[in-house]
Amino acid sequence: MKYFLGVDGGGTKTIVAIANESGKVIGLSKTDSVDILNVPQEEVKNKLKKAIDESLSKAKIEIEDISFSCFGMSTFGDVPGTEKEIEKIVKDILPKSMVVNDVRVALEGALPKSPGMILLAGTGSMAMAKDIKERIFRVDGWGEYAGDLGSGYFVGRMILQRSFEEYDGRREESPLLKMVKDFANVSDLREILTKCKGQNVRTYIASFSKIACLGATNGIYVASEVISIAVQELKRSVKALLNKLDFEPVKLAYAGGLFNCEYFKNEFISTMKEVKRIEIVRPEFPPYIGSLIMAAKSVLNQDEFLSFYNGLNKNEKEWLSR
Repeated sequence: MKYFLGVDGGGTKTIVAIANESGKVIGLSKTDSVDILNVPQEEVKNKLKKAIDESLSKAKIEIEDISFSCFGMSTFGDVPGTEKEIEKIVKDILPKSMVVNDVRVALEGALPKSPGMILLAGTGSMAMAKDIKERIFRVDGWGEYAGDLGSGYFVGRMILQRSFEEYDGRREESPLLKMVKDFANVSDLREILTKCKGQNVRTYIASFSKIACLGATNGIYVASEVISIAVQELKRSVKALLNKLDFEPVKLAYAGGLFNCEYFKNEFISTMKEVKRIEIVRPEFPPYIGSLIMAAKSVLNQDEFLSFYNGLNKNEKEWLSR
């Protein structure tokens, strides 16, 4: 029996999954961010090891039983020089493995058997596509200082900026100010500033995107304005990526934590319907399944992979409930 290990290592959370050659997920574990630009490398390695050990324990197999693995890692390929550092961490744990960007596994999970595009809007944001020749194209994903426009960090930062504008009197006060203070559990808004530095600050700032969702859902204009700005930035990324593709219609799937907000998702879908050549589709599988698919494709022949893929579909209800 062959076994495959897949990792979806995002900017906020990481999922480690193990599946057998029949396409059944037999081990699953979670940890937080393994982004080496925001988390010390030794800590990243320890987190991955612990999560992998937990998945192996649930699967009741040993690490030597893994036929191949695929690690989708945040920031991989984003910054020159980080690829070797990330690959070393991965290869030290599992030599029989491949490493790609975490959006790449999201794309493979969303569209495992057809060309198309995925728009990821979680802590960070990126649009990635593959064409009929399996060539990969991307737009954004350049981190919170240079890019990630429309991301959870982008939204959270705007919420904080506007709350401080209200605090200063530069903007008319709205219910947003109290919502932000309550969410951060502070009596003085300035207390938030001490938490906006150091490790995991990216995740902390992105968490305020929840206030944008709650505020917009409850009709608070400043919150809905922030979401509208974010969606327009994502639209720009989609249109820029479309210019790199020579086929149509282009299937567009979406993934990431921001889409857990119904208001945000509805605004996004409504806006994307305005873009020509786009066909909005539901992701076939989540990103961690995409990492398993990429691992299996690297080892199995065509018939074996078809059996693996059919097994994934058979177990669809199981992973949907996770």
